[in-house]
Amino acid sequence: MAKSVSWICVVLASFVFMWPMLPGLAGAQRVTSGAPDFPGILRTHADNLASVTTDAEALDLFASHLAGALSLQDSVTALTDKPPSGKASADRLTDPDLTASAVRLTAELAAWRLAAAIKQTADAAPAPALQTVLQQATTQQSWLLEGRGREHLGRAVKLASVLNSIEAPPTSEPDASTAYGEYAAYLDRTYPGLTEADRSWLVVAEREGSAGLRRRLMEFWEKTARSEVDKEALAARYFQTRLRPVLTAYLAALAIRAEAEAEQNARDEWMRLHTWRDRLNEKKGLARLCGTWQWTVHNHQNHQEHKMLMVFPPPDTLDTNQPTGPRPARIVVLGDAVFLRWEFQMGYQEDSLLFIKDGQRLEGSFTNSAGAWGSITGKRTGSCPRGHTSRRPRPELPCEPAPPDQ
Repeated sequence: MAKSVSWICVVLASFVFMWPMLPGLAGAQRVTSGAPDFPGILRTHADNLASVTTDAEALDLFASHLAGALSLQDSVTALTDKPPSGKASADRLTDPDLTASAVRLTAELAAWRLAAAIKQTADAAPAPALQTVLQQATTQQSWLLEGRGREHLGRAVKLASVLNSIEAPPTSEPDASTAYGEYAAYLDRTYPGLTEADRSWLVVAEREGSAGLRRRLMEFWEKTARSEVDKEALAARYFQTRLRPVLTAYLAALAIRAEAEAEQNARDEWMRLHTWRDRLNEKKGLARLCGTWQWTVHNHQNHQEHKMLMVFPPPDTLDTNQPTGPRPARIVVLGDAVFLRWEFQMGYQEDSLLFIKDGQRLEGSFTNSAGAWGSITGKRTGSCPRGHTSRRPRPELPCEPAPPDQ
């Protein structure tokens, strides 16, 4: 049996363990309480969301209106409360992260509202409703669309502008049947692709906008004399009957995609703000654990004792800076209690420990899936490193495999 359980000690002693605070693996679990009524919040605050044009305005709107509706008052308190003069607060260290997250959440809600509005008004012809949506979007496009990765929303806004730029034809058109038949036949023959080919109408609309479409629509008249009024009327008729239905369907698809992306991003940011205090406490606990420890493990099953050097890095250490080797699958530090779970190809081990003597020692026990159990004692031998390093210190006293049972 000693041989069957000693592999854990061998693997542990072969490396010095360094790991960052891994998202989803360490600390507090996701909050299971229900999310807020996002669609209702969008309806209630639609006008406010449509008028935001800067990060500062987004933060003001979040603090004054959105946080309460989203059940995020705790984050607003952390952002607005000021510590006593001359005193630093650990919570204040999170201000940049909280501020950025609050701004991102407000921006995602604004993007969500705009995408939903475009989707709802895309098929209006003539398009006064779509025109109103675009006019509102004009004031916040530079803030909402530039450099924020909202590709589908940006494409939807551009295509909506194209649809809105060409007016519907007049009710009565001179020589409508004959002139339009020749005109439409030429365009159908010269530019047959609607959506797929590189020279399709859709590609031109997205790449060149209304100017590119207009150039094509007026190309026929370069060799055919016609009044400007007739040209405009026939071009508008072709656009409205042949092109607009296709472009409108594509616009709706873009808006739906943009709406889904904004919704997912908004829910992610809400969860990040909803759990910020748990993550802060987790970070504080991992910072308390950070440092170099002399680890003594006594296996009660085979009465062997093993020692090794453990190095816990700062909680914000990037994963790319970590050496290869085993890491805990889960780390939880709550007050003086420390829980570590190790997962290996052949099983797992769980360590339950307590800080004692002002955090300079750890004492507790372990159990593993091979049936072994015992005690663990940790003594702090080095403080938390200030810088990051990828250098892996060697274990001081690597443990040896236990002899097999006779």
